[in-house]
Amino acid sequence: MKRPAIALVTTLAALSVLAGCSTAAPAPEAPAPASAAPGPSGAVAATPEDVVCEDYTDSQSVVRQAADAMTRMPVLPAGVAVLLLGARQVATTGGVTDPEIVAAQAELVAAIDDLDAQGREQLGPDGNAARDAVQLDAQRILAAVTEIERVCAGR
Repeated sequence: MKRPAIALVTTLAALSVLAGCSTAAPAPEAPAPASAAPGPSGAVAATPEDVVCEDYTDSQSVVRQAADAMTRMPVLPAGVAVLLLGARQVATTGGVTDPEIVAAQAELVAAIDDLDAQGREQLGPDGNAARDAVQLDAQRILAAVTEIERVCAGR
């Protein structure tokens, strides 16, 4: 799978952007992704729900780390957008029929959109999302992350 590797590289780059290239401690290394054991035929069959939950599990710490950073300090809105791009992509995966996962996906997308709106509002017409740090309210994204974890816990 190429998506987790791309997400990891994007995450590491975005964490430094998110904090405005501060001199704070470096971001912790992401754990190595667990590999799925192949079935008897060598292939692993997965439903769209399984794919969403697996992909989300790969990115959940990124979302939580971003939310933690938003809670602790002002952040660059452009960095938040880049950092949460992978999580948003996972949350818009199609083909999911489980109503709880669909609802959790929709709320995560809405929470990410809310952070974007907060950033634009605080920046105002003369602000620069890549240069001007703002304090964002991360409560909604934290609730969305918790809900996806709950819904995906049994998968």
